[in-house]
Order: sequence, then C-alpha cells, then structure tokens
Amino acid sequence: MKLFNKLSIIAAGVVLGVSGFQGQANANVSVFTDRTAWENALFGASFETETFDGAETSFDPNSTGNVIGNSLNVDLIGGVGDSSPIGLTGNGFLVGEVDGSGSDALTLQFNTSSAIGGFGILGLQDDSTSSPGGLDLEEMGVEVNGEKFLISDILGLTDSSDGERVSTVENDDPISFIGFISDAEINSFNFLHGDLVAPGEVSGSNENFYIDGIVTASTTPVAVPEPASMLGLLAVTGVGAASLKRKLAKAKKA
Repeated sequence: MKLFNKLSIIAAGVVLGVSGFQGQANANVSVFTDRTAWENALFGASFETETFDGAETSFDPNSTGNVIGNSLNVDLIGGVGDSSPIGLTGNGFLVGEVDGSGSDALTLQFNTSSAIGGFGILGLQDDSTSSPGGLDLEEMGVEVNGEKFLISDILGLTDSSDGERVSTVENDDPISFIGFISDAEINSFNFLHGDLVAPGEVSGSNENFYIDGIVTASTTPVAVPEPASMLGLLAVTGVGAASLKRKLAKAKKA
C-alpha cells in the first residue's frame, strides 16, 4: 500500500487538472490528510459538502438508496445480525459501523448522484459527542475504485503492507480530514472492515463511528492555464518548469 507525500500529491493534481479523467481501468488513487493540499490537487474542481444536518433516521440491513444528503445516498451491504444504528443522528452526524465477520458483516457503500473526482471525510470519530476518542482505526477501511486503505495506515500509525499483525490504535480527537482523489471517475466508495483490507492482520472491538461531513469534488476538467500561469504553478510545486519552458520555446519557433 503506497502513501503519497505532499509533493507527489500536488504534482498529481497538476496532471489531473490538465488531462481530465480516464476510464476506471487502472485507476490510481491518491490519499491526503491535509484539506488544502487536497483542494489544490483538484485544481479548478467545484466542491459540495454534506453536513448531515437532516432529521434522525435509521436504515435497515441490506437496504439501498438511503438518502443522507443532496448528492449522497448509502447502501447497507449486510448487517443482518447487528443491531447498531446506521443513519443520521439528528444532531449533525452520520452514525455508522463496519464489520467483517458472520451475520454481523457490514459494509457501507456511499453512492454519488453524479460522478466525482475526489472526496474527503470530515470529523471521523467514535460514536459519541462527549467522548470522540477510542475508535479502533485499524478496523476502519476505505475502498475507492478497487483500491483499499486502512485508516490507521493513512495516518502513519500502522503499516499493513509488511504482512505482520497490525497493532490496535485509537484516535484521541476527531480526525479532521482524510481525502482521496482518483484519476478515474468515482461513482461510489465503500467504508469496510479492516479485515477486508488486510485479511487476518487486524483485531479490535470498536468500529462504531460518527462522521461530521463528507465533501465531494466535481470531475469537470479545467481549461489549460495560460503558459505564464502554468509555469507559476509548476514553479510552486517544483515540477518540470524548465522542461515546459523548452517545449513552449519550440512551439513559438514552429
């Protein structure tokens, strides 16, 4: 599992902004913990935030199309043997759970009303407003266009790629932002149990969570900036400015 440093993420954002989005095959997904870097990498996209301010709701196991905002609905895949509430809390949160075993097995599939280029999870925490810490982060996974990630790996707290048992790690405070960008259109993404990301490597007991919001980004590619603007952007990111200058010089001579 590859995590991306800030420079490589910003550089990827330049590529996405200029070339637009490809088909879903061979999709690459970049991961962020800094919202500003995520927005910069999406370069020209429009953003919509679902704040989960609706009335209290509770969704049934194996139910589909449960509305949680203007542009999002959620499917419950499984959950027959689990009585934990899934839905809007009525006080600004989405409450959910993931599980990976037996009749309790449960994955949440979030569906968008139109294709998006990226999304961010806002305020992930334990399912308590008074005590937000204690969520087992190695139990929490996210799947985007076939790429699977452990939340604890994203935050640099574990490394499931070594094939060893993943330590139990918990949050102390709400996790302000975790963002994703794909070079293929995103029509849905999943919250799933860590066992489905790193089979046999995770253990824990607390997978009930609150989310304060989800922000989505449009897939609309922006027009290629004027040469001076593009040079400025590349200079900021430290990516290939000299090479681009040479190409522009050749184009002028032609």
